[in-house]
Amino acid sequence: MLFITIGESPRDDVVPELIDIIGKRNISYREIGLIDNVDSRLYTPLNSQDILVSRKRDGSIAYVSHKWVSERLANLKLNDLGILLCTDDFENDRLILPYRVVRSFFKALPKLDKMTVVVPEEDQRENAIKRWNNISNRLSCIAFSPYKPQMKATSFDLRDEQLVYLDCIGFSLQHEKFFKDLTKGIVISARRILGNYLRCLIS
Repeated sequence: MLFITIGESPRDDVVPELIDIIGKRNISYREIGLIDNVDSRLYTPLNSQDILVSRKRDGSIAYVSHKWVSERLANLKLNDLGILLCTDDFENDRLILPYRVVRSFFKALPKLDKMTVVVPEEDQRENAIKRWNNISNRLSCIAFSPYKPQMKATSFDLRDEQLVYLDCIGFSLQHEKFFKDLTKGIVISARRILGNYLRCLIS
């Protein structure tokens, strides 16, 4: 099993918890980061619509071009089951893509009346609304970074949401608990959805 982050590896903030969700601690896996040892000038986003957000090895934020990631993924040589640790939409039939897993999860739900999507950066809100707009009659999107020390009371009014979806693999189960304190609805992260899918896949 190969975990592929669009940032730098290892993703100690993601993979151990993902393995816990899968529930099989003896899984054999490797990690690679698409920007490992790569000059940042090569993967700098072209514009605000091209921005992806990930994490560097030192904990700082990595801003990566969607176009560049797509090209890197298309040229990857894979000998193992590859799992992308990014929720954005890519055209790639050789990898397990969280976006497709999450989309299937939502398709199985009745259409929601009120839902909020949480993304790491303001510049990602427009694309997120386009991706998930058909899931809910009233869809909102807010920016809240999993990579910044801001786990405190916020001004978000989420009390009446039916569902709050954390749309980044960087959001942890602790982030789920944080948002659960702000709403009466369901809170679920892409990390949990992906982990549950993998648990069924490799059981």
